[in-house]
Amino acid sequence: MLVAPQEAPTPAATPAASRSGLFQMPLFHPGTVVTQNGRREKVSHVILRRREIMVYLEGQEEPVKPERLSLAPTTFTTERRPETLTWYL
Repeated sequence: MLVAPQEAPTPAATPAASRSGLFQMPLFHPGTVVTQNGRREKVSHVILRRREIMVYLEGQEEPVKPERLSLAPTTFTTERRPETLTWYL
């Protein structure tokens, strides 16, 4: 019996259901260290205003758009992952 070699599907041909549920994006929250114009700054708080995220840095009164900040992306998942029970009734 002869078996033809199987090739891996190309990413464009892969259906959406079989794609990985992982994605990456920067996560801004209080205390996060970011880089702005080559300087390290710390996030004070984040506000969603008129469908835009505004990041406030410690020691600055004016907000900064996230596009002007550098931060390594965090990996998220869209799949449910049940957590183990760590407490008892």
